Amino acid sequence: MTRKTKVTHSTQKKKKISDKAYMKPLTQTGTGLHLDSWPYNLWEKLNMDYTYSPLDRFRPFQSMLCLSDGHEHPHKEEGGLELIPGFPSISNEYFKATDIKFRDGQTMREKNPWVSPYHVKFTLEEDKPLLGLIRKVKRVPIDWTLSKENLEPQISVNSKDDAVNQKLEYLTEIVKEHDQIPYIPIQKGDFIFFDIRSPHQNSNANKLTHPRCVFYHAYSMAHDINRNTIEALKEKRRNFEHPEDFSSSFRMEQQLMDTKNSKELIPLTTLGECLYNEKDYEKTIFIQQEEQISSEEKDENNDQVLSNSSSTNLFEKMYKEHSHILSKRHLDFFHRYGYVVVENIISEQVCNQLLKELGEYSEKANCPLPVNTIINKSGKYEKMNISKGEFRNISNPFGAMIEFYYLPTQQQLRMDEALYVCTVKLLSNTWCSNLNISKELQQLDSISDQSIPHWKYQCPIESQLDPRKLWLYVDRMNFRIPDK
Repeated sequence: MTRKTKVTHSTQKKKKISDKAYMKPLTQTGTGLHLDSWPYNLWEKLNMDYTYSPLDRFRPFQSMLCLSDGHEHPHKEEGGLELIPGFPSISNEYFKATDIKFRDGQTMREKNPWVSPYHVKFTLEEDKPLLGLIRKVKRVPIDWTLSKENLEPQISVNSKDDAVNQKLEYLTEIVKEHDQIPYIPIQKGDFIFFDIRSPHQNSNANKLTHPRCVFYHAYSMAHDINRNTIEALKEKRRNFEHPEDFSSSFRMEQQLMDTKNSKELIPLTTLGECLYNEKDYEKTIFIQQEEQISSEEKDENNDQVLSNSSSTNLFEKMYKEHSHILSKRHLDFFHRYGYVVVENIISEQVCNQLLKELGEYSEKANCPLPVNTIINKSGKYEKMNISKGEFRNISNPFGAMIEFYYLPTQQQLRMDEALYVCTVKLLSNTWCSNLNISKELQQLDSISDQSIPHWKYQCPIESQLDPRKLWLYVDRMNFRIPDK
């Protein structure tokens, strides 16, 4: 048996690790149940002294591309996304109620630990009843329909204890309803959206025979709130610099990739230029163009095809081509449970290409990830000899996150028209549902206003938004090997 040699790659700037610690087998854990928002107030930024400052970001959804298949058993842990169905309906009021019950209404819950202004971990004693309501995400059955209206929970409060208990009872009923829906596991190429008010986690174990892998990809709104972020991301992209939200101790892309190589720094499409705020939507994607439409009519000599013209723009073309992917079935499921899995939105070929790139560049960084066990789908467990030290070359220990942001296919997927259109459509039926442009899109998709629970998506800046105008949020990947 060949003994591994300690190799600390130049792409990391981290504390030295002993030989003994370096050679230890890698063990990974889940993220623990948490929120990536401050549920008391979505529209201001929380300071460490629990006062507020102006909001400096608004990302309407969290979302990810699945690069590996889930398991057919609903309770088998696979290192993947789990959440509490239906929680966004009661998020704000639930936390206020817990303050009354457990803190006499005098203070808000304390962040422990403080991770960021937009993060809450469920580590308190009062959180324990929520842990039994966590479920794996699943696909929406083709024949599923919403059997109950998305009515606002009417909770009467007769004592300090009632509000918390009644909200837990409401959640319990929603979760029971969710459990009755046939379980269909996620598949490679699926795209998952979930509400920023959804408590979620990566499960504590991966009991599959293959690793679990996803690419986190989401959008922010084109609004002054996000301007500083997108301007920074615009510059960082050109140099393969990691976003400020994440660790600055990794330099994989800067060391291993060439910004002058168009196969590594992918040129932006017209949509990409708008998503990075390089160009204005109004001056590019929304410009009306004359489109020639062929007609079967012929002139009197019967030898010339006539044509007429129609005015359209690039957005309308994209929306017409891709909006069917996110159906009313998906929208209703999202409204009810706070998440939705959109099936087969990205091809297996593209997913495998991203996995191959991850394998190639992780090997260059001296931590070769076993991506072929996902690509080949052998169904057989293969021992994966990754040491703790090797994994430190590409990742912090937290939650199996992988610090790659600019692999070529990651860059291309951020400009994918189908992912963009599905996000626009979801926005126009949630946080932006009252806008005139959203109503036009709803009408185009035959979505009735009555089917949208507007009360769930009260947005004080809605009038300043346009669901078609998005900017990018640059994120990383996750790679969870099977437990030994």
